[in-house]
Amino acid sequence: MLVDEELECVVCCYEYSRSDRVPRVLHCSHTFCAPCLEKLSKNDGIVRTVSCPLCRWVTCTRSSLTLPGALWVNTEIWDQIAQNQQMSEDLNNTQTQFINTSHLDCRRSGFMSAFQKMFSCVPLHGQVQDFC
Repeated sequence: MLVDEELECVVCCYEYSRSDRVPRVLHCSHTFCAPCLEKLSKNDGIVRTVSCPLCRWVTCTRSSLTLPGALWVNTEIWDQIAQNQQMSEDLNNTQTQFINTSHLDCRRSGFMSAFQKMFSCVPLHGQVQDFC
């Protein structure tokens, strides 16, 4: 599993994503997001070059190809992004289930536990909700 620092581009410091900040691998094996690589690339006639910001190795591709078409996706980071999204969704679902269960229990029993009273005024997703 990768640490969080490895899940962000060292040029722009934004997290990689599976849509707009796809992690692409240069020929030197260093990875950067696609938008940063586009900014770093230079067209020299029929050759497009990208100088690695870490080691200065020059990666050459054909100008007729886009960088996404010429450079591989870092699949280790790509898979980790998917796992992190799934874990985040699972956590959100668990929290929602807990809140919904607490809501039903306090209505059914007619009273609120101390825990429910403490957290009944906590905003959820930007909205204030009252459980009972």
